[in-house]
Amino acid sequence: MCGICGIINGRPNRRIDRDRLTAMTCALEHRGPDDFGEWIDGRSGLAMRRLSVIDLFRGHQPMLNEDKTLILVFNGEIYNYQSIRSELEKKGHTFRTLSDTEVILRAYEEWGDDCLHHFNGMFAFAIYDVELDRLLLARDRVGVKPLFYTVKDGAIAFASELDSLLQSGMVPGRLNPTAIDAYFTFLYVPAPDTIFRGVHKLRPGEKLVFERGELRRERYWRLPAHIDTSWTLESASEQFVELFSEALKLQCISDVPLGAFLSGGMDSSSIVGMLSLVSDTPIKTFSIGFDDPDANELEFARVVAKHFGTEHTEEIVKPELMFEAGDLSVRFGEPFADSSAVPTWLVSRLAKHQVTVALSGDGGDELFAGYSWMHMTRRVREYSRTPKPIRTAVHTGLRMMPHRPRYQKLRRFSGDSFRGELSAFRRRHTCLEQDVRTRLYAPELIEGVAAADIDRFSDHAKDLAHLSPDDRMLHLDFLMYLPDDILTKVDRMSMAHGLEARVPLLDHRIVEFAASLPFHLKYRNGRSKVLLKHALRDLLPPELMRQRKRGFAVPIHRWMRGSLLPQFEEYVLGDSSRCGVFLQRSAIRHLLEQHVQLREDYGHALWAIFMFEQWLRYAESIPGVTLSL
Repeated sequence: MCGICGIINGRPNRRIDRDRLTAMTCALEHRGPDDFGEWIDGRSGLAMRRLSVIDLFRGHQPMLNEDKTLILVFNGEIYNYQSIRSELEKKGHTFRTLSDTEVILRAYEEWGDDCLHHFNGMFAFAIYDVELDRLLLARDRVGVKPLFYTVKDGAIAFASELDSLLQSGMVPGRLNPTAIDAYFTFLYVPAPDTIFRGVHKLRPGEKLVFERGELRRERYWRLPAHIDTSWTLESASEQFVELFSEALKLQCISDVPLGAFLSGGMDSSSIVGMLSLVSDTPIKTFSIGFDDPDANELEFARVVAKHFGTEHTEEIVKPELMFEAGDLSVRFGEPFADSSAVPTWLVSRLAKHQVTVALSGDGGDELFAGYSWMHMTRRVREYSRTPKPIRTAVHTGLRMMPHRPRYQKLRRFSGDSFRGELSAFRRRHTCLEQDVRTRLYAPELIEGVAAADIDRFSDHAKDLAHLSPDDRMLHLDFLMYLPDDILTKVDRMSMAHGLEARVPLLDHRIVEFAASLPFHLKYRNGRSKVLLKHALRDLLPPELMRQRKRGFAVPIHRWMRGSLLPQFEEYVLGDSSRCGVFLQRSAIRHLLEQHVQLREDYGHALWAIFMFEQWLRYAESIPGVTLSL
């Protein structure tokens, strides 16, 4: 596991600035505290920081082939590297190391760009061909590992994190209004956009080629959209257990200590349960809980830990720990407001004391219909069949009810029945709706958003128009929320502590299998994750099957009315606030008053504003960054 970066000048008369490349590499030190390396050849350079996990002493990067015409830097793990190595050895390739890094290099020698189709893993890598003056950047199918890039004046710079890319001197430093609007809509910035103009994320399953100053991008993998109606619950359960077991065996390969995150939910418990079947020693598990009974899953984590005899460690998140938010804003490189980043940060720190690799249960909700917003959208669909005059009368009555969060939820549910289904689903993903955002934004930001006219959610939805409404919702979560929120959070928070997080449920074979299943094998009669529960019914504790989904949610709505309120007022509404350049302070005060007075639940919106302020304070200290549009 590493942090990678590089600069390739497409014009032969330009020289690379070694100090720039070194600064980029230093900004990635937390991702790879064990090793450092760089390669520079006149006008181009690649570098890395390494967290040693496989072949601890011989996997040094950048890795070169024998004649030094191919240079590779790699972040991630190729889980099936041993089988690929055997295949390549039969083809005449010889190896100097036992690392998966060298397997990528030899696979590229053999298959060129098509090597991507051979890899099972999480990765972002760069291969530079000196003779062809050709750079290949690639990101894994699902988007577990990140990769950012920018192109300027015939040169390309890339890095694992935005902070590193900023050190290249190639980022204009002006903020992207589309990204700010997306952030206050979804609480994250969807790919390919970033908070900076002219800086992009490589999408999951995408490769980029920069050859002699010319750039082209293409998708080498897409989530399959074909449903196989021949699957039954029994046949699918048997296939899932086989794929899941194989994925875990591959992802347990490590030369350093390995453990697992355990939230107490279905997915992480499944990881621990299956891991117990293939492990000869007690599993180390790590959990985070909250001082809120509606958000706390520790009781279930303890049940699972006891059931499988794990060596269990846990910690309680208290409101004062949210004050670490300023540190977290730095780790993402751009505004990010999923409040569960804080417990993810803490559980990663907890795990790092004992292990270097931790398995995570992420992906199960997207693959097997676990999210409540999808379930509620389906209930809206059912309610929409009620005659319109009756729904109109109900909605009129609800509008007369007191302004309290619980009545607001009912009003929104009722209002959703007058929307299209896709619009209702989108609203449930939305933190601040457009009319509220318009009142919140300063005039210049409103103009910038309107001028750009970019909507990533609608772009994805158009591409998925051929799917059923249920499968379209699953695909949208997989394409946006999973890589740009969930996997971004897990990567940055784990790597901040030099911890590698692996996600067995996102083995691409499981992903493709899940995409082929009829929807009724995922959700039926109000029950989510039907297949998982059936397939693992004899493995997991029965009480786990009966619990309602709670998620890894921080009780931010309550804390924003209590212990976090003074800090919010000081940072966001105080004299030293920076967000007033982009947001209307009067609108912020209105949101805060509505929330504190229990008229609305704006907890997540206020947290988003708070994190935006924290990020702006950090960003203004970066040379070349201008806090303007």
